[in-house]
Amino acid sequence: MEFRTIVDLPKTALTVTPTSRVLLIGSCFADSIGARMKEALPDGQVCVNPFGVLYNPESIRMALEILLEGSLFFPDAYIFKGRDGLWHSWLHSTHFSAQERIDCKRKIMEAFERASTLLREADILTITLGTNHAYLHRTQGYVVGNCHKELATTFQEQIIDLETICNAWNPLLEALARELPRLKVLFTISPYRYAKYGMHGNQLAKSTLMLSVDRLCAVNDNALYFPAYEIVTDELRDYRFFEADMLHPSAQASDYVWQRFREWTFTSETSRQAQTLEKERRRTAHKPIAADKPMAEEPRLF
Repeated sequence: MEFRTIVDLPKTALTVTPTSRVLLIGSCFADSIGARMKEALPDGQVCVNPFGVLYNPESIRMALEILLEGSLFFPDAYIFKGRDGLWHSWLHSTHFSAQERIDCKRKIMEAFERASTLLREADILTITLGTNHAYLHRTQGYVVGNCHKELATTFQEQIIDLETICNAWNPLLEALARELPRLKVLFTISPYRYAKYGMHGNQLAKSTLMLSVDRLCAVNDNALYFPAYEIVTDELRDYRFFEADMLHPSAQASDYVWQRFREWTFTSETSRQAQTLEKERRRTAHKPIAADKPMAEEPRLF
């Protein structure tokens, strides 16, 4: 007897080989799955969120266009000193913030160069969309990736609709197919629940993203969808698979999604390699007892 509904995975499978190069970008769920992907493949073959965590489709699209362009033309225009005294980038998360402008710019450039190079060699680009709510900088006129706790009056909240998402993303997917013909683009929707928009608002946002991705995948042969959102919300469907805030999927939930993803994408050779790498990393992480540390005296048996 089965007490849950198993989510069917797409019939067209993505293939991850031992030599696959993968770029993951998007929400914190991309960070979570990306960390597991980095453990499964050799060093240097996986890049996760080179702009930091991004949530809305417009910020993610802008980041990918910059990476595809291969020229970081924006640092001086996008970097600013915040109210907290730190230097930030409007297109990046706080991971790139620094006490000095030069350090903020250096972190941005280093991440950009790694990601731009890897994208040109990548087999898979995974995009995790979080919400269709975005924040337009009133003065600069573009959507920011992170508000960096600046005054609310600095921004105008926008809800990006289906047509806007598709009209913006179709040219990008066409450019990726033209310039990187072997690249497969895998969309996922983050299971994170945006309570600040209300549960109804959260569902509207997720629905808009799903409709957008469905339409994009229907007209772009290089794009497909993995149902991470459905696996967490329908197959697991229990608050015990969320963190204490009842909003973020738990590590156990992410492990399960990762397991389903591996079953769908990994070749047998990739699975064997992942197991070998995992054992090797555990071995190198183990700290042996110092040679000069005296051994405990054996207990006397008499």
